[in-house]
Amino acid sequence: MLILYQAKRSRRLAWLLFSACCYASSLAKYQDFWIKEPPPLVFPLQQLRDTGRPITIVLLALLLLLGMQTRNGWRRILIPQPIYYLMAVQAAIFLKTLLYGNMEFAFLAALTFGSVVLMVRLGPARWLQDEYNFQLGVWSLAMVGVIFAFANAYQSLVDIHAVTFAQGRFIGTTANSQHAAALLAGTVPCFMFLIENRKKWDLIKVFWIGSLVLIGYFLFLTGSRTGAIMGITSILFFYRQRAGSLVRLVLLIGILLAILLPLLNQDFANINLPVANRFILTENTRQQVWSGQWNGFINNPLFGSPLEADRLGFGENVWLAAAASTGLLGFIPLVIMGLGSLKMMLALHQLSLKKPIYFMQSSTIVSGLACLLSGSFTEALFLGNLTFPVMSLMIYLSLGKYLLDVNDMQNKYMLWLTTQK
Repeated sequence: MLILYQAKRSRRLAWLLFSACCYASSLAKYQDFWIKEPPPLVFPLQQLRDTGRPITIVLLALLLLLGMQTRNGWRRILIPQPIYYLMAVQAAIFLKTLLYGNMEFAFLAALTFGSVVLMVRLGPARWLQDEYNFQLGVWSLAMVGVIFAFANAYQSLVDIHAVTFAQGRFIGTTANSQHAAALLAGTVPCFMFLIENRKKWDLIKVFWIGSLVLIGYFLFLTGSRTGAIMGITSILFFYRQRAGSLVRLVLLIGILLAILLPLLNQDFANINLPVANRFILTENTRQQVWSGQWNGFINNPLFGSPLEADRLGFGENVWLAAAASTGLLGFIPLVIMGLGSLKMMLALHQLSLKKPIYFMQSSTIVSGLACLLSGSFTEALFLGNLTFPVMSLMIYLSLGKYLLDVNDMQNKYMLWLTTQK
């Protein structure tokens, strides 16, 4: 309640509360057939990981309470259209689970996802009324990466084995290396905005650059080709018209890595992980899963494959997973959601060309959505109900809608001035 009281008075603290909720949603334990309990983390990371889901729900409830006490601004339609189609996908998952799976889990999942959408509608989306809050929205996603990176750097300096024991790949405080990579890559566009938006060199700019370097280092340690594609896609889309800035950023990060890594703990800096070879592998490790998903869809095109457990399981592709699990009932709205996201990206790109003053803001959203969409072809990023990829997608879409709303308002004002003359 103290946090809630302070957040009502400080919008930065309110956005930081959202950052904490996003980070908490990523907390999970790695488990497989052989490993039932992963190695313990240092205090307090072990305690946070053990209670990750309850903490997330508490933070979600705080954000809902905070959003209910937020006044309306000049914007009236706050939820971007693609989010409605994502809700339709979740509705298809709910119906399938309700009819053929665990009824209690179906209602719990629907309640959780509905709470996330309502939280975004009442809180972050409604806070986006001016440039200050837009920058805080970008800052809040970057802070998720900062919290994750520094928490795991602390863990790695004490005992790196606890976060790299799974096949020698970095998993951090998440359930597996792919989840860690998605979180790290999903915050890269926000770091680039905060770096490029700060014209003068000062300690704050150095902090963001150092954080981005740490993000990139951990992303490499995940050994995730999906994460690498997402990160590269972010950078290319952000600097799609500024090749010179891209070269300078790459050179700067390379120099910082050469300086910082030797200063770190020897085990931390020179750990022998079998991750480098994964980036040059040409083998399609997902082909068997994709083939099974496609066959499941072809055999059951309307409602997807019959449910064999008490809940749906999703393979390594958002689109094929939705098709195989829910058939056309869930696949069609998912495709419309993807097309709506691409439409927003195109509109923001055109806005950056017509009004260069919005280039940085537009590039952040374009690169963020491109990052998540590129990862969706090899991971089921958008089919969770309380995960970082889902919440980051909603925030990127909300940020993009705010920019387009501002542009529409300015165009209407200019039209009104013209008619007055």
